[in-house]
Formats: sequence, C-alpha cells, structure tokens
Amino acid sequence: MERRALIAVLLIASLAFAVPKQYLPLLTKPFTLGPNCESIKKIIDWDGGIKNIHLPKEIPIGAPAPLSGALGSFAVSNYNAIKMASEDINGCMEKLGLPWRFKFIPEDTRTDPQVAVEVVRKLALQGVQIIAGRITSRPMGSLMYPVNEELHVVVMSGTSTAPNLRIENYLNYIKKTGKSYIFWAITNDYLQGNALADLAHKLGYKHVTIMYRQDDYGVGLASAFKYYFTKMGGKVTLVPYDPNARTFTAELRVVAESKPDAILFISFDELKVILRQALTLGLQRYPWLFSETCRGVLLNDPYLAKIVAVKHGMGTGPGGSDEFAKLYEKRFGMPPMLYADYIYDTLWLSALSVLRAKVYKADAIRQALLEVGAYFRGYTGPKAFNPLTQEVMKTIYHYWTIKIVNGKPMAVKVGIWDPEKGIIMYMNIRPR
Repeated sequence: MERRALIAVLLIASLAFAVPKQYLPLLTKPFTLGPNCESIKKIIDWDGGIKNIHLPKEIPIGAPAPLSGALGSFAVSNYNAIKMASEDINGCMEKLGLPWRFKFIPEDTRTDPQVAVEVVRKLALQGVQIIAGRITSRPMGSLMYPVNEELHVVVMSGTSTAPNLRIENYLNYIKKTGKSYIFWAITNDYLQGNALADLAHKLGYKHVTIMYRQDDYGVGLASAFKYYFTKMGGKVTLVPYDPNARTFTAELRVVAESKPDAILFISFDELKVILRQALTLGLQRYPWLFSETCRGVLLNDPYLAKIVAVKHGMGTGPGGSDEFAKLYEKRFGMPPMLYADYIYDTLWLSALSVLRAKVYKADAIRQALLEVGAYFRGYTGPKAFNPLTQEVMKTIYHYWTIKIVNGKPMAVKVGIWDPEKGIIMYMNIRPR
C-alpha cells in the first residue's frame, strides 16, 4: 500500500511539472515567419512586448517601382502589389490592436538609374529609413555608393538579379567595413542562367545566340548562361544592344548571320520592337527562348503573344506563387504580372524587420533584416540572407510558355528548375 501511495504522489508531482498546452508549440514547432498576422504577433513577443518598441505611430516605408519607362507595362501590377501589402499589413496591425500603422510610399523610378537615385535621396531626406520594392539592377548599381557613403538608409530590392552587384557589395562594403545598407530579397542571375542553360541543353541545342540588353541585368544573365552552357559543350554567340535604341536591325542581322539552333532574348519593353523587326528578317525560323522580364511584355502584346504561342516559345521565371496569384486575382480581378509576389513579400519582410528593430533607425533595421530573414518564408520562398552579399540564398525557377485561352494570352507553367534536383517538366513542349 505504501508503495502504491508513493507512486501516486510521484505521478501527481510529475503532472504538476507538465508543460501547459499553450506552450507546447515553443518546444515542438520550428520558429517561422511569413506574410501573416501571426508573424507580427511573434515579432512583438520576440521584442519582449509593446513596451519595448519605440516606433512612430506612422511608420514610413519607401516603395519605389517602375511605373513608366522600359518596364512601364508592369505599372498596374507593381502598384497593386504595394497596395495589397499595405492593406494586409495594416489590417493585421489593426486586428492585433497595435498602435502603429505603416505608410508605404510608392515612387516611380521610370526604370532609370538617375531617377532612382533622386527618388531614394528624396525619401531619405524626408526621414524614411527603409526603402524596398521593385528596384531593377541598373538603378541598384547606381544606388550602391550614395546609399552606403552618404544616405545611410536601408535599400532592398525584390527584383534586381545582376550578379556583379553582389560582388561589389561584398568587396567594397561588407568586406571592408563589416556592413552594407543594400539588400536583395531575390537570388542573382547565375541561378537563372543555369536554369536556361539546362533547358537549352535538354532541348538538344548546340549553339545559342543571345540578344541582350547592354546593362547590369542583361550582361549578368547572358554571362551566366554562357558560363553554364559552354560547360555542357555548347557554343554561345553574344549580341548586345543599346536598350535606348529605336531600331535593332543591325544587331538582328548579326543574330541571323550566326545561324544558331535557338535565340535567347534578354529584354524589357523594347522586346516589342525587337521581335517585330526580327519577323521582317525571317528570324521566326529559329526557336525562341526568353528571360523572365519578357513574359509580361508578351502578355501585354496580343499580336506577339499569338506568334510566341504558335512557336511554343519558352522562358524562365523565379518562383511564381499560384497561391498568391489566386489571392491577387480575387482582389483585383486580373492575374498578377511577374514579380508582384516578390514586391509583396519584400514589403512584408521590411515591415516585420522594422518591428523587430524596435526603433526607427536604419542601422537597427539593417541588423533586424538579417535576423528576420533567417526565419521568413513568403510566397516566393525563404529569405535567409547570405551575410557576405546580403542576398537571399535559394530560389526555384519555373519554365513558362504562352497559350491563347478564349482569345486571351496566358502564361502557362510547363516545368520547374530546382538547384538541387534540376529540371522537372509538367508537359512535353518544344519551341519551334
């Protein structure tokens, strides 16, 4: 009897030390963050509660994007992504009863490096400590010096993919001073170049001619493709062009003379002119491949979209969340264009990092970005930063083609490229 009584006492004691159910997730689930209200609550807990957060009631975040210029065709989608992030983030702040609201400030960079510098400088002089959104590679290259040497505000791009800028960020700032205010919420184009090269190789091409923009983005992606494709035994002919030119017939004649197995176009809105001039020279006899920025241009040009659909032209694109696309279309009545999901995730990552910083100062926000990014997974994937380059470290690319559905052009995913698994195709398709 005494032994049974002792056992009963021990059981009661052990139950007294059992973990309450509400705390079990702390012990059994990994700490994750994402674009949702629960993540805001987690950040507040991480900060030690509201009492430890000293932020202004209205928290400004600059949200520049091309609303005109060479990527003007993306303007509505870019703006809607900013609007959607603002409504969702501030909706969560209200739902959670928090005293702060974020003010996202859209600014048109016009896809122009000088305009981007002026926009960022204006925002910095207004006291904005973090600027994040769709800043393309040429503007990011122009921003690196004034941001790090003069303005000292955090600038994060969700869409700039030029590899050389990451190296510059490492060599000129992080390696020398231990910090930089420049971040990328997307991987560099050596992954996209690999995805495109693997596709060309899988399709059996031996010689690919690349017609590409002569800028940080175009040179970076063309170089990446050449690096991987030549490693596979392929031949690459490079044909750069001035993105500000009005005619491209001279470059297209060089493309024709190279007699490739396929042509890869790395272009922005000027693709509309390039492809029309290519048709007059008979270049439709070659299969066409495209970089990610070409997709939106084609979808906005029904004539070219039909031609690419008939030719089964193929391209690559980073991420591309079907879940986000459904939410976006439900809200705005139209499908999002490329990078809308990246803009959305980038603004969520920015807002969570400001809350984690606890004060509205660029240096605190910069450090918080590294912390929050380690646990953040958005619609476009994980955002853990490489501390030496301050870019995210993993992206899965998809392959797309254009189809005409009920008379309207649509981008259709036909496969994915995973840096660890390689190509996985959903349908059998071959450019003509």
